[in-house]
Amino acid sequence: MANNKIHIASTKTIAESPPPSRDSLEIYQALRKSEERYRELVEHANSIIIRWDKNGVITFFNEYAQQFFGYTEDEIIGRHVVGTIVPASESTGRDLRPLMEHICNHPEEHRYNVNENVTKSGRRVWVAWTNKILTDDRGEAIGVLSIGSDITKQRLLEEELRQAQKMQAIGELAGGIAHDFNNMIHGISGYAEVIHQITSDSRIAEYANNILTTAHHAAELTKQLLTFARKGSYQLIECNTHEIIRDVCAMLERTIDRRIYIEQQLDASRPHVMGDPTQLKSALLNLGINAKDAMPEGGSLSFSTSNVSVGEEITISDFEIAPGQYLLINVSDSGTGMSAEIRRRIFEPFFTTKESGRGAGLGLAAVYGTTHLHKGAIRCRSREGQGSSFDLYLPIIRDSARQPRPGAADSPRERKIHIMLVDDEAIVRSYSKTLFEMHGHRVETFSTAEEAISHYRQHFREIDLVLLDMIMPKMDGQQLFAFLKRINPEIRAILATGYSVESKVQEILADGILDCIQKPFTYEQLQQKIEKLVAEGVLAEP
Repeated sequence: MANNKIHIASTKTIAESPPPSRDSLEIYQALRKSEERYRELVEHANSIIIRWDKNGVITFFNEYAQQFFGYTEDEIIGRHVVGTIVPASESTGRDLRPLMEHICNHPEEHRYNVNENVTKSGRRVWVAWTNKILTDDRGEAIGVLSIGSDITKQRLLEEELRQAQKMQAIGELAGGIAHDFNNMIHGISGYAEVIHQITSDSRIAEYANNILTTAHHAAELTKQLLTFARKGSYQLIECNTHEIIRDVCAMLERTIDRRIYIEQQLDASRPHVMGDPTQLKSALLNLGINAKDAMPEGGSLSFSTSNVSVGEEITISDFEIAPGQYLLINVSDSGTGMSAEIRRRIFEPFFTTKESGRGAGLGLAAVYGTTHLHKGAIRCRSREGQGSSFDLYLPIIRDSARQPRPGAADSPRERKIHIMLVDDEAIVRSYSKTLFEMHGHRVETFSTAEEAISHYRQHFREIDLVLLDMIMPKMDGQQLFAFLKRINPEIRAILATGYSVESKVQEILADGILDCIQKPFTYEQLQQKIEKLVAEGVLAEP
């Protein structure tokens, strides 16, 4: 405890003491010089040095502290720490008043502490403090000497790292949940199709249609989860973001409150990016709808674009973007804005501030995932009562030539083929066999890779198409396809996955798999792919 105490012999400085006698003049001058050196050291130290009494009132504030916090000595001396350099509560919600009171009364228990502080201008900063007890001639505690170091940058970097790690973990969890849920939806919608096709009762047919509609809505939710997890379906083509923004604004103008004025300022000279137009349109719509919800009494919503150049790798929020040319899309509103705590959580799936039933909390999570898929970055700036602004960075492309879009093919007559289906989900195998055979196909199903390999080795000449599940225990779709391809280099296979087009799927497509279909899919969607392969000559006509 002795090492944590500073003894104060008197409240008066040597300079204020009575003049010394002539006999002690040399001693007095030596002490005065010592005090001047001490004051010079304290005043010019590159550390925050303050002294405050047991009541929390500031009694000393060195020059560095004045520069750091923005207060002069006259403005700060005699005022309480709380309400000046210490906010009543941190942005995390922690109440700092009890902490300051406890430090005043029990400084020996707070030799080192870290807390959020605030400057005169209102800027929040983080300071690491070392505290020492100040005592009088009788050894009684009379205050605290605190020496602080600014750790704001370090704290922000730590917070960004924690946020990135949290979002990655949430993404993995969301992707896993969505994949399993897609398998369940696949079975539900499949049996609803079976019921719809075998019933002659109009009421039962209507009920089956209702099940299919509900399953479709559930699939849309899982699609948003997969987008957040960066495992959703996407197809990158050249697209003009100005056209996308105009389409989005036209949709919003027809659907949102007429009291909200929508403005476009599309100044980017190079608006073309490699992207998925559907996902980009959905992301901008989500931003527009969230802005609408923040302006219940009306306001202004602005979409603007510009080109920016990034000279070296930089971090924006928890996104890292490489050097190059980027399109900056800004979406701003004059709405209610957000607190710092809400702003930190807006991209988390299922986090919402809306009333129950008005949103699942997946809109901005999907925007976050879309941004990652496009190798871009997104940043939100917002304050309560001052609106919100989102900056979306997307890498631009040099060649802006329009890419021709494939036209719709004529629907030929339905072909009947021999299908081998491999899926570890029993309900998927059961309904697939029932539904496909109802349409005249011959179907054999297998739950494990081992069973499928054994059967294919003996009967591959008879099998027209193999339908593989991507995610299976022991051996996944990629490994199984490679094994079957060694048996028959001419294997014809389609991959079914709850993750759709991800990096693994792209590898398999390069290895020779014919196509990919995303769960949950309908029989009609599968049949369209089969007919396309027949039309291209990949599958032989029966």
